[in-house]
Amino acid sequence: MAGFGSEASAILRACLGHARAEWLETARFKAMWLYQIGWAFLFFVPLALAGAAFGDAGFEASGGGQSFLAYAVTGYVALNVAIGALWRGVEFLRRSNLTGTLAHVWVTEAPRWTALVGATTVNVGFALFQSLLVLLFVSTLFRGHGFAISMAAIAAVLVTLVAFFGMGLGFAGLGLVARGAQLPSALSALAMVMAGSSYPIAILPWSVRWITYVNPYTYVIDLLRTTTIGTQPLFPIGIEFLIVGAIALASVAGGAWAYARCERIAIQRGLVGLHA
Repeated sequence: MAGFGSEASAILRACLGHARAEWLETARFKAMWLYQIGWAFLFFVPLALAGAAFGDAGFEASGGGQSFLAYAVTGYVALNVAIGALWRGVEFLRRSNLTGTLAHVWVTEAPRWTALVGATTVNVGFALFQSLLVLLFVSTLFRGHGFAISMAAIAAVLVTLVAFFGMGLGFAGLGLVARGAQLPSALSALAMVMAGSSYPIAILPWSVRWITYVNPYTYVIDLLRTTTIGTQPLFPIGIEFLIVGAIALASVAGGAWAYARCERIAIQRGLVGLHA
């Protein structure tokens, strides 16, 4: 038991060390913080204008709740945080390989995946910061749009992060062996469109609505909306927690397997440390 505890402590220190390196690499630029604030404001403005232009009449009847603005904001905020967990590993490996530091990171005694955990943690932190700014803008400028931060909402966020980090492991490995792949932008756009980020999926025709029910992000975003603004869930909340939990377990197991396999292929093909 003592051996397990010391090993877990060593892994945690490695994750924190990589997170610290990532923080020092990105947070030292003052312009980056201005970007965080500017992004949050520019992100919020189109949603606010759309809500003001079209109003909320009939929106609740479609299953979207009482406010289009609150519905759209929670959807896009959830997407932003999930993408931070999903794609940071891809970007970290790409950048490290371009600069020639990846091979040096991999020869340390810590497990190689700890570098992905550290980089992802910092990026998710930035995404959460942006999300809190957006929620602050909405709550301050549009009174009456309250967002509840409950234990259920926190649990939903944590399970979501595990699920998308697991998927990110697989895509990070794929990025090692298939450089220049445009999967991040393509899949992010598909998730945004087909998971009901800014509209109730009930308005979709059945010929395409079935896609939303096999899209993991649909349940993630629905669970977060239910626990923050009180919209009606697609399934009972307990069932949705089970669905998202199962997605998280499957994605971590599948992502770890895919990452390890792609990592071996990348090493065998000499794709690590090419500076290109």
